[in-house]
Amino acid sequence: MIELAVTSFIKMEKLLRVVLRVAAVYNICWGVLVVLFPNLLFQLWGVPPINYPFIMSGLGMCIGLFGYGYWVVSRDLRSYPQLVIIGFLGKTLGPIGWVWTVFTTDLPLRSMWTNVFNDLIWLPFFVAYFVWYRRQRSALSATAGR
Repeated sequence: MIELAVTSFIKMEKLLRVVLRVAAVYNICWGVLVVLFPNLLFQLWGVPPINYPFIMSGLGMCIGLFGYGYWVVSRDLRSYPQLVIIGFLGKTLGPIGWVWTVFTTDLPLRSMWTNVFNDLIWLPFFVAYFVWYRRQRSALSATAGR
């Protein structure tokens, strides 16, 4: 039974490493794309671009930096839970802000796909990380108490 739990724990750790690396590459690519083409999303949504495209470029830079953070965590899952918390908050608060904006402005509903791919599909893995992290911390504490 203990062997099965250890195997499951190791598989989850490997999955989290892979997912965080994929998230890192995705966020860096998305960030670079938005930095280079700040009006692209507006064109895809069919809405007028903002007057100051450097704001979108700045957002792209921030998203790219999230990607770097995910890569750092993927290399050492135990040492940087704070970075995962920051990412989780961004992936949670971003869609909430999007919903608010859709209901209070004329931002079209079709813009939701940005949140689906940038935020929502990653949330289950962030929650899985938190569960994994708590369990491994509990296991460490139990081992240290022996």
